[in-house]
Amino acid sequence: MIFRKAAPSDVDAIVDIAVESVSIDPLPVKVDRDAMADTVRACLNPAHFVWVAEQDGTVVASVVACVQQGFWFHKMQCSVLLYYTRVPGAGLPLIREFARWVKSRSAIKLAVIELEPGADPRLVNLFKRLGFARESLSLTYVRGIES
Repeated sequence: MIFRKAAPSDVDAIVDIAVESVSIDPLPVKVDRDAMADTVRACLNPAHFVWVAEQDGTVVASVVACVQQGFWFHKMQCSVLLYYTRVPGAGLPLIREFARWVKSRSAIKLAVIELEPGADPRLVNLFKRLGFARESLSLTYVRGIES
Protein backbone atom coordinates (compact mmCIF):
# COMPACT_ATOMS: atom_id res chain seq x y z
CA MET A 1 0.00 0.00 0.00
CA ILE A 2 1.21 3.50 -0.85
CA PHE A 3 0.56 6.49 1.43
CA ARG A 4 1.09 9.87 -0.23
CA LYS A 5 0.01 13.45 -0.67
CA ALA A 6 -3.02 13.66 -2.92
CA ALA A 7 -2.73 14.92 -6.48
CA PRO A 8 -5.33 16.71 -8.62
CA SER A 9 -5.99 13.40 -10.36
CA ASP A 10 -7.19 11.97 -7.01
CA VAL A 11 -10.03 14.46 -6.50
CA ASP A 12 -12.79 12.27 -7.95
CA ALA A 13 -11.68 9.26 -5.91
CA ILE A 14 -11.54 11.36 -2.73
CA VAL A 15 -15.05 12.65 -3.40
CA ASP A 16 -16.26 9.06 -3.93
CA ILE A 17 -14.75 8.12 -0.56
CA ALA A 18 -16.32 11.18 1.08
CA VAL A 19 -19.75 10.34 -0.34
CA GLU A 20 -19.40 6.78 0.94
CA SER A 21 -18.41 8.05 4.38
CA VAL A 22 -21.43 10.35 4.74
CA SER A 23 -23.78 7.65 3.43
CA ILE A 24 -23.16 5.28 6.35
CA ASP A 25 -25.36 7.17 8.81
CA PRO A 26 -26.90 9.68 6.41
CA LEU A 27 -28.42 12.99 7.38
CA PRO A 28 -31.46 14.34 5.52
CA VAL A 29 -29.40 16.65 3.31
CA LYS A 30 -28.51 16.51 -0.36
CA VAL A 31 -24.87 15.58 -0.93
CA ASP A 32 -23.08 18.15 -3.09
CA ARG A 33 -20.30 16.35 -4.98
CA ASP A 34 -19.30 19.54 -6.80
CA ALA A 35 -18.78 21.42 -3.53
CA MET A 36 -16.77 18.48 -2.19
CA ALA A 37 -14.57 18.46 -5.28
CA ASP A 38 -14.06 22.25 -5.11
CA THR A 39 -13.07 21.99 -1.44
CA VAL A 40 -10.65 19.13 -2.04
CA ARG A 41 -9.05 21.01 -4.93
CA ALA A 42 -8.65 24.11 -2.72
CA CYS A 43 -7.10 21.96 0.02
CA LEU A 44 -4.47 20.55 -2.33
CA ASN A 45 -2.55 23.73 -1.49
CA PRO A 46 0.37 22.87 0.86
CA ALA A 47 -1.19 25.02 3.60
CA HIS A 48 -3.78 22.25 4.02
CA PHE A 49 -3.58 18.46 4.38
CA VAL A 50 -4.85 16.01 1.76
CA TRP A 51 -3.36 12.53 1.77
CA VAL A 52 -4.51 9.23 0.34
CA ALA A 53 -3.79 5.54 0.68
CA GLU A 54 -3.51 3.75 -2.63
CA GLN A 55 -3.79 0.01 -3.10
CA ASP A 56 -3.13 -1.52 -6.51
CA GLY A 57 -3.55 1.88 -8.15
CA THR A 58 -6.87 2.64 -6.43
CA VAL A 59 -7.40 5.26 -3.74
CA VAL A 60 -8.90 3.42 -0.75
CA ALA A 61 -8.59 5.97 2.07
CA SER A 62 -8.16 9.68 2.59
CA VAL A 63 -7.68 12.34 5.23
CA VAL A 64 -8.53 15.94 4.30
CA ALA A 65 -8.02 18.90 6.62
CA CYS A 66 -8.39 22.63 6.11
CA VAL A 67 -6.34 25.31 7.87
CA GLN A 68 -7.66 28.81 8.49
CA GLN A 69 -7.13 31.78 10.75
CA GLY A 70 -8.40 31.12 14.25
CA PHE A 71 -11.71 32.84 14.96
CA TRP A 72 -11.00 33.71 18.59
CA PHE A 73 -7.24 33.33 18.92
CA HIS A 74 -4.01 34.28 17.18
CA LYS A 75 -2.59 31.90 14.59
CA MET A 76 -4.30 29.01 12.83
CA GLN A 77 -6.90 26.30 13.35
CA CYS A 78 -6.94 23.03 11.44
CA SER A 79 -10.28 21.29 10.90
CA VAL A 80 -10.54 17.73 9.65
CA LEU A 81 -13.12 17.47 6.87
CA LEU A 82 -12.70 13.80 5.96
CA TYR A 83 -11.09 10.70 7.39
CA TYR A 84 -12.32 7.44 5.95
CA THR A 85 -10.98 4.15 4.74
CA ARG A 86 -12.47 1.35 2.69
CA VAL A 87 -9.65 -1.02 3.63
CA PRO A 88 -8.89 -1.95 7.24
CA GLY A 89 -5.50 -0.60 8.24
CA ALA A 90 -5.24 1.93 5.42
CA GLY A 91 -6.43 4.86 7.54
CA LEU A 92 -4.02 4.44 10.44
CA PRO A 93 -0.85 5.61 8.62
CA LEU A 94 -2.79 8.58 7.21
CA ILE A 95 -3.99 9.61 10.67
CA ARG A 96 -0.45 9.27 12.04
CA GLU A 97 0.92 11.36 9.19
CA PHE A 98 -1.77 13.97 9.81
CA ALA A 99 -0.82 14.18 13.50
CA ARG A 100 2.88 14.57 12.56
CA TRP A 101 1.97 17.23 10.01
CA VAL A 102 -0.08 19.25 12.53
CA LYS A 103 2.68 19.09 15.14
CA SER A 104 5.28 20.21 12.59
CA ARG A 105 3.44 23.47 11.91
CA SER A 106 3.88 25.86 14.79
CA ALA A 107 1.24 28.25 13.41
CA ILE A 108 -1.48 25.62 14.00
CA LYS A 109 -2.65 26.16 17.56
CA LEU A 110 -5.77 23.97 17.42
CA ALA A 111 -6.58 20.92 15.33
CA VAL A 112 -10.15 19.69 15.56
CA ILE A 113 -11.67 16.40 14.49
CA GLU A 114 -15.24 15.37 15.14
CA LEU A 115 -15.98 11.69 15.56
CA GLU A 116 -19.34 10.33 14.46
CA PRO A 117 -21.80 9.02 17.04
CA GLY A 118 -20.83 5.47 17.92
CA ALA A 119 -17.22 5.86 16.77
CA ASP A 120 -15.03 2.87 17.51
CA PRO A 121 -13.41 3.42 20.93
CA ARG A 122 -10.09 2.29 19.41
CA LEU A 123 -10.24 5.29 17.07
CA VAL A 124 -10.88 7.59 20.02
CA ASN A 125 -7.91 6.08 21.87
CA LEU A 126 -5.69 6.42 18.80
CA PHE A 127 -6.42 10.13 18.48
CA LYS A 128 -5.83 10.63 22.20
CA ARG A 129 -2.46 8.83 21.98
CA LEU A 130 -1.54 11.12 19.08
CA GLY A 131 -2.22 14.20 21.21
CA PHE A 132 -5.84 14.97 20.35
CA ALA A 133 -6.76 14.62 24.00
CA ARG A 134 -9.14 17.51 24.74
CA GLU A 135 -12.70 16.29 24.47
CA SER A 136 -15.52 18.68 23.61
CA LEU A 137 -19.22 18.10 23.27
CA SER A 138 -20.56 18.77 19.79
CA LEU A 139 -24.27 19.27 19.23
CA THR A 140 -25.79 19.60 15.78
CA TYR A 141 -29.15 20.88 14.63
CA VAL A 142 -30.26 19.00 11.51
CA ARG A 143 -33.35 20.24 9.69
CA GLY A 144 -35.68 17.31 9.14
CA ILE A 145 -34.66 15.35 12.22
CA GLU A 146 -37.06 15.80 15.09
CA SER A 147 -35.82 15.29 18.64
